[in-house]
Amino acid sequence: MNEWYRACNKAASIIRNAIPGTYRSRTFSGIIGDIKALPSKKALSLISRKKGLGKQYAYLYLTRGIDEGRGYQACTTEALASALGNKRKVFIKGNILDVGCAVGVTAGILNLCHVTGFDLFTDLLQTAKLIDSLLNRENDYVAADMTKTWPFDTIFDTVVCGLVCHHLKTQSETASFFSNVNRVLKPYGSLIITMPSGSISNISNFNKVTNTIKDFGFKINSECSGIVLSDDSTHSLFWMFLITAEKVSDEVGSIFISPDFAFPLYRTPVTREEKGKQARETVQKTRMVRHEYFKFINAVDLEKRVSNRTLVYETVSKL
Repeated sequence: MNEWYRACNKAASIIRNAIPGTYRSRTFSGIIGDIKALPSKKALSLISRKKGLGKQYAYLYLTRGIDEGRGYQACTTEALASALGNKRKVFIKGNILDVGCAVGVTAGILNLCHVTGFDLFTDLLQTAKLIDSLLNRENDYVAADMTKTWPFDTIFDTVVCGLVCHHLKTQSETASFFSNVNRVLKPYGSLIITMPSGSISNISNFNKVTNTIKDFGFKINSECSGIVLSDDSTHSLFWMFLITAEKVSDEVGSIFISPDFAFPLYRTPVTREEKGKQARETVQKTRMVRHEYFKFINAVDLEKRVSNRTLVYETVSKL
């Protein structure tokens, strides 16, 4: 893993020299905010039209999202490995599809080879290839939109969806996404989903998400689904949601998603003022903590501990 982080640093140095001065002041949170606010087609058009913005995004992904393990994207994958523990090889096996692979975070941190990764932005995929070339690793990368039909057949034993599901904005995107997951997975294949803090506001909404995934032909592993949080710092807290499931049916054609099902509705309520404060703090803050120890609380135990209180820092930090 440390070797992969060193390769990320070297790749960042290479990319830095190719970024036009116009875009070097753009921040990680700012670019992600622009992308989140747009449908995938318009987000792709934005990055494509502004030549060099995609390189700045890739550079910031390496230096802010990864940041030698301190970034949220890297921490999520390390937390996933910790939560699965000895069961990791049971869940993540065979032919693996990494949805929203970005710079190859899952394959890099978990030291996986022959992974197929796909993402919307080619600059991120080119960066993933650059890192692999520095390490003499072989993975495949495909540019594709996760909300459309995926360009793959039923060939995968595992589908990993790291920090992507909460970006699904509509019911049609949700239906398309999970239908694609079901289609490309072999029978009894594994589905691994991670979602960031703030993406689900309470345990009731977490259960709504898992129940909808069941409707798409999956059996939820309740023992390995819940919340993962850091356990090694008194002044910094990392936490995320984890859902693990197994494909048990191909029957997804007639699924009706409840009208109140939409990922944006499940997020922790944040006012406009709070969002602005968070954005400013993200830009100014220098992260000094690299979380290395995590604890996992499955959904059943989580419900007992928090009832239906809102899952925010104050609640989670007491778990």
